[in-house]
Amino acid sequence: MTWNQAAERAGQIAAADVPPALRSADHWDWVAIRGVLAVVLQALAVQTAPGDVPLRDVLEVLERGPAHVRRIVEPVARAATESAAADTWRWLTRTWPRPSAGPHDLRAQYGGMSRGIGAGHTGAAVDTVTPWAARAVERAMEQGL
Repeated sequence: MTWNQAAERAGQIAAADVPPALRSADHWDWVAIRGVLAVVLQALAVQTAPGDVPLRDVLEVLERGPAHVRRIVEPVARAATESAAADTWRWLTRTWPRPSAGPHDLRAQYGGMSRGIGAGHTGAAVDTVTPWAARAVERAMEQGL
């Protein structure tokens, strides 16, 4: 599975649980959920089988929590030859600045993106949205995706 295939599949899975109005590169939640799904799909494809990764396997990884996601993705991310995959992992593991002392402007805090999940939180996306990514996989399985 190439990175582009993983990212496309991740978008399909995430769409099972994220409303259409929030499916945008300007929405932190969408970018984070789709990103976590993509890196897990890519890691599983590299580590187990190059073909399609069963959703049950993705869900198992996500249900074990963010530390497990980091454990399986980091070796693959370090070896990534496609810059988009490495860039996604860096974005998912970066921390966010604290809001300014002035008026609370979350869009400024998150690089112009709106954010619902954990708004105001400075931690990494992978540590924040893993349960939401798991829920998207559950919804995708229910829909037979």
